[in-house]
Amino acid sequence: MIWDVSGLDNTVYIVWGYKPDTVPAIQWFQKANGYYEATDRGDDEDVYETSVLFQGPVSELADLEEVLNTEREDFNISCGTGEEIFGADIDYSGNLAVTVVDFGKIQRLSYGKYSMPLRLRLLSPSFLSSPAASLSALRLASWQYEAGSKFDLSRSFAYDGSAEYIDKATDPGRFEAVFAQTLEEMKAIRRYLRTTGRTAGFAFPNIGVTKPFGQRRGDYSTFYTKIIDWEELGRENLLFWNLRLVFAEEPTP
Repeated sequence: MIWDVSGLDNTVYIVWGYKPDTVPAIQWFQKANGYYEATDRGDDEDVYETSVLFQGPVSELADLEEVLNTEREDFNISCGTGEEIFGADIDYSGNLAVTVVDFGKIQRLSYGKYSMPLRLRLLSPSFLSSPAASLSALRLASWQYEAGSKFDLSRSFAYDGSAEYIDKATDPGRFEAVFAQTLEEMKAIRRYLRTTGRTAGFAFPNIGVTKPFGQRRGDYSTFYTKIIDWEELGRENLLFWNLRLVFAEEPTP
């Protein structure tokens, strides 16, 4: 990573394992019938941050710390191949305007080896125009997931021990899993989450799970769903990115 900041001439190196942190400007709420709706301020209000760890000789990190102390607002950086620190679908072909949200202290790891954590926010991001938005390449990272449906039954109890019940009979389903995707797949998936599928319902995708909302419910092909939460878990290795998705059942239109 190269920092375009006056007073810092050296390239600084980030440690593998950075974690993009994208916060969509969406607030989800659960309705009385158990299904989800959202208020969306629009993708222009989404926040793109990342947590990175820099390593190098103490002299370079001291220079970096001093420059950040001087450049207390925003400045430009450029990222090399494999440094998609704000997510796969960001356009890294030019300089990125960033600001430091938080930076920690220089830590000595061993003789001659030092590190310093930083949290950066991307300002006015530009995005890739391809590939097309899609969830078609979703791939489970493992066969460990959470699948089930809530029993949408309310109970109230009297002092004499008797009970009254209100059964809404909707029993909304919920599915949560971690997916492992290549860089190109992540570009398409992130673009879908950021645009087409922000708050929209869609047919539950074929991800190899027959009953995503529990064994007492039907086949995946009978359901509609919304993605109500997603989180990048960082790059697992040179090939795969890990992504956590939460699907909530949506009434079939």
